[in-house]
Amino acid sequence: MIAQYDGEMRNLIIGLDVSTSVTGVCILEGEKILYIDRIQFRPSQTFWQKADDVHSSLMTLKDSHPDTSWRLVLEEPLLGFQKGMSSATTITTLMRFNGIVSYIGRGVFGVDPEYLGSAHARKLCGIKMQRTSVAGMNGKEQVFKYMSENDLKEIDWPKKKNGSPVDWSRDATDAYVIARAAFLSRT
Repeated sequence: MIAQYDGEMRNLIIGLDVSTSVTGVCILEGEKILYIDRIQFRPSQTFWQKADDVHSSLMTLKDSHPDTSWRLVLEEPLLGFQKGMSSATTITTLMRFNGIVSYIGRGVFGVDPEYLGSAHARKLCGIKMQRTSVAGMNGKEQVFKYMSENDLKEIDWPKKKNGSPVDWSRDATDAYVIARAAFLSRT
């Protein structure tokens, strides 16, 4: 899903939704999506093997877009407990991995990372969130549904055997929301 390089200097935003299982990645040039995918980690990988995969993937993306000025924007990691979803161990691991990915990204793209909270990014993108009990779906599903009906309606996500979009499509969508919010906050 990498767009061809046409030889002109570009200003690109790379948005990352960092997780230790799947990291969503989206590259925007203005409002145009150049890349939307994920870095998929195998469950057997160590923490540092996952970091190596991030480095390799980001280098490939950077090399596919020479003569580019980059903005590196990451979703701010979870800062507190969420009922039934987070433990101190989970939050610590995510914070550590987010820091490592930030450092890797800074080295690869040569820019300081920026951070956007998910609630702020969603608001900038026009997504009105509801409580899970009201919406009947969690936040990631609400974002995916909204974006699938709006900005990302042209994306034909790979499907699982049951016909529903693959799970990582939610992480890629979150990365898009971060990149899009970064674009909207600077224009």
